[in-house]
Amino acid sequence: MKYNGWRKYLVALWATIETFLFAGLLYGWAPLVWIFKQEDVYANLCQMSSNISVSYNNVSASEQSTYNVMTMRSSSVPTTEAGVEQDFTCQQQDDKFALVFTIGSAIFCASSAACGIIVYKTGTRVTRIISMTFFICGTMMLAFVDKETPWLVFPGLTIMGVGGLPLLMTNAQISNLFVSGRSTFIGLLVGAYDASAAVLLIFKFAYEEGLQSQYSFVILAALHMIVPISTFVFLPKDRISNSEKPVKEEGTMETFIPEKINGKEGDSPVHVHTNTPLKSNSEDKPERRHPSLKSCVLSDTFILHVFWVCILQLRFYYFLGSLNSYLHRITDNNKLLVSEFTNTMMYTMVGGAVFSPFAGVVYDWQRKIFRKKQSDLQSKLMPAVLPMSVASGLGFLLSVLALLPSLNILYVDFIVMTFLRSFLYSTATTFLTVVFPSEYFEMLYGLMIISAGIFGCLQFALFTWSMSYLGAVLHSDVFCICLTAVSLIHPIYLWVKCRREANFSMEKH
Repeated sequence: MKYNGWRKYLVALWATIETFLFAGLLYGWAPLVWIFKQEDVYANLCQMSSNISVSYNNVSASEQSTYNVMTMRSSSVPTTEAGVEQDFTCQQQDDKFALVFTIGSAIFCASSAACGIIVYKTGTRVTRIISMTFFICGTMMLAFVDKETPWLVFPGLTIMGVGGLPLLMTNAQISNLFVSGRSTFIGLLVGAYDASAAVLLIFKFAYEEGLQSQYSFVILAALHMIVPISTFVFLPKDRISNSEKPVKEEGTMETFIPEKINGKEGDSPVHVHTNTPLKSNSEDKPERRHPSLKSCVLSDTFILHVFWVCILQLRFYYFLGSLNSYLHRITDNNKLLVSEFTNTMMYTMVGGAVFSPFAGVVYDWQRKIFRKKQSDLQSKLMPAVLPMSVASGLGFLLSVLALLPSLNILYVDFIVMTFLRSFLYSTATTFLTVVFPSEYFEMLYGLMIISAGIFGCLQFALFTWSMSYLGAVLHSDVFCICLTAVSLIHPIYLWVKCRREANFSMEKH
């Protein structure tokens, strides 16, 4: 298929819809937990499985009580006009659901490496066929989760997540059709990925209106039939190549060589264009050279980039995975408020589809600023410094806000979390497409996500730590503050590296 004129915008729109509906459903875990708790999934682990009805008077989500930071509980009980059903927290049930999300998110990330290899070796079509099979199997498993077969939630959530991720990875190549707006499209795609969590929020609304969750998952599996259309009609069997031509101007050509700093060949491969005369004789034509995949993986730039993603994704996963128990703590187990704030968080994540392209716009703006720099190293690395610093700052701010367990501050928490996720994944993906050869994108992206997934298993350790003794919540939050501050090492390193290279170029001339 030729991607001329309106066709590339049609493909981009279709990819965005696919990503919204299926790619990031794993992150809609909070409303799914709410549904499973109503259906008494793993309720047999609780010492008290019955609910207690308590009458309250005149309270809304905006009214506050005094909270103890050490225990993360209020000193007074909120009230409401009508009788409200209140749940007592069951730590065994919460631990089990935290374990489900930890395993699911870890395998979800780990599968990206396998997905990258499959795309690299077999192309787009085979990868998406495998993805469709996994996604439908996972959704059907979740459809049959109940108190008699609670164990299905483990393979169901994992397989559904694994089946959704390849859609994001294969749709990311569509950015190669947009030369000037590549970062913006990736931001839009990541925004749809963020907002896909809202699909499970719709399930929650439907459940409250009386529609069983089983029917919702069956409908979702049926909707997945739109994926074969793009797989066999819109997208190529192999992959969409980069639309940027290697020829920069007449008589010159772009090559890919390892960067050189202080006269020595470094281990960080970046795109460098050199003024190499083009000969008319075919035997004298210069070949387009790439650094090896191994040199890219072992480069300090890639290793620090993975380190940065690992820390911020852990902060995001820990917030998302522990949200339900966190809401129960600060609302004194008020079922109405827990449901209300779960919905609010999902609304905010849907808003990420609108605000996520902002991260791509910032990246494109920085690329325009540094495009005319004499050093190609600066033009490739410096645009990432600002968006990476913003993402690290948002992660730090989210950790600080967690120390303030106020219902009003929860709204700020959700906004910061949404922007953190947008800047994290948009910047992480764009950085790989800009700095490294496009042929290695799926492999490098897969290695980055699997590393972040393995590191993300620490979220369960953090969750267990926060429940282990009085004051553990405060200590774990302080640890998260220190950890997210460390993520600033990556953008600072890139800035220092570019400054050194610039100083070397000035001395040389």
